[in-house]
Amino acid sequence: MRSYVRFPLATRLLHWIAVIAVFTLLWSGLMLFNIHPRLYWGEVGYFGAPAVAELAGDTSTDPPQIELRVGSLSMDVTGIIGRINRQPYIRMFSYPQGFAFGENRALHFTAAWAFVLAWLYYLYHLIDSGRLRSVWWPRAGEMHPANIGRDILRHLKLHRAQGEAAKQYNILQKLSYLGVMLLLIPLIVLTGLTMSNSVTTAWPFLFDLFGGRQSARTLHFIFMSLLMLFVLVHVIQVFVAGFVNHFRSMITGRFNLSEEKS
Repeated sequence: MRSYVRFPLATRLLHWIAVIAVFTLLWSGLMLFNIHPRLYWGEVGYFGAPAVAELAGDTSTDPPQIELRVGSLSMDVTGIIGRINRQPYIRMFSYPQGFAFGENRALHFTAAWAFVLAWLYYLYHLIDSGRLRSVWWPRAGEMHPANIGRDILRHLKLHRAQGEAAKQYNILQKLSYLGVMLLLIPLIVLTGLTMSNSVTTAWPFLFDLFGGRQSARTLHFIFMSLLMLFVLVHVIQVFVAGFVNHFRSMITGRFNLSEEKS
């Protein structure tokens, strides 16, 4: 067993800032969504207008029967979803007594700016330190379908990398990290900005880019859901690869490297 410095200080600090910011955004964002649990496409959205997706409930029953509707499809989510003021809501993100919309919205935007600044600085750090090219960028041959297929199979078998292989990101990690950093996060930020009146007054082209304010809200919800899926898979993979070792390395920077089995 030997150890080496895997994560520089900048990576570790920005990782934990992002963790706090993302879960603050998730919590505050879903509390805001609970106020109007419907998603639309276009510029205008209101109760009575056709919805792309919605939480709908029969409040005449006890307990109320709640459905998740996406287009023509529906799913019974009674027990998972509850209701506030006769409207359906996501139970674990229900707003507390004394909830103030303006304060929660301010919290959401504060966390968003913390997240954006951390993201921008981390991109600068990746480029300036050379880690984007040396650690994240796929090497020659890694994008070959056969290599990608082998890596998918290893993940499905919950295979734990050992020895020198554990020091390198595999191709699925590289592609997912690059996709999140260079595509998904920018889309989350831009769709969030499209919902801001002050931003769209200065940059009205955002409406054309995303098809309207309500379309941007729907896409923002979808992109954030994809980010949560990435986080979930990321955490599962950390447990597969050795939770204590990886968690400690993201705090101290040092990673214990086990020898390959002969």
